Amino acid sequence: MKSIRIKTILITLVVFAGFEIYSVKAQDADPHIDKGSFGISTNPAYFALGGYSVRGIYHLPKRWSFGLNIEAGFELPDDFRDLFFNDNQAINVDWDYLVAAEARYRFSKESYDAGFYVNGSVGFEGWTVNEIASDADTSFDNWFSSFGVGYTWYPFKKKNFNVGLNYNIIFILNNTDDQQVGDTTFNIESVIPPTLIPSNILIGWRF
Repeated sequence: MKSIRIKTILITLVVFAGFEIYSVKAQDADPHIDKGSFGISTNPAYFALGGYSVRGIYHLPKRWSFGLNIEAGFELPDDFRDLFFNDNQAINVDWDYLVAAEARYRFSKESYDAGFYVNGSVGFEGWTVNEIASDADTSFDNWFSSFGVGYTWYPFKKKNFNVGLNYNIIFILNNTDDQQVGDTTFNIESVIPPTLIPSNILIGWRF
């Protein structure tokens, strides 16, 4: 299992590096176009819950952005546990880690990510499920993909600091069958719809 996680992280890093190399070559081919830019962002709610959130994204000068997200590391609040895990109140769920590659198509003509965009991602994540009555634990991993829409706002004249949000629908791609922990049967939902609360509220900086 550990080797699968390491391979997954390496694959996502290679994909991200490939996008970086492609973008540099595209700019070298036409020196008259605006240069791309790199940004970082975080979801502060994850830190408030005891976890972490680090996102890096490269904005090509025309329409597209590509990123790598590494986050999670906290116990799911009850409402989100019930959303992901079939309303099962007999368990607590730790979201151990998530690694995902993301692509965005920007509707703005700016060379950075101001305004509306649509996004898609594919990634790998891990969970630890605890049966409350017995304190028994079990862990599993799954692949996922997501698709959504978002908006990024630059509140100041200098276009560095930004605030954004997005709404996503998530598709769990494997390990959605019934699983057992102690005497409790549980399963992760295969489709997690968006809620009224944004999937991500992000604070970022563009270099």
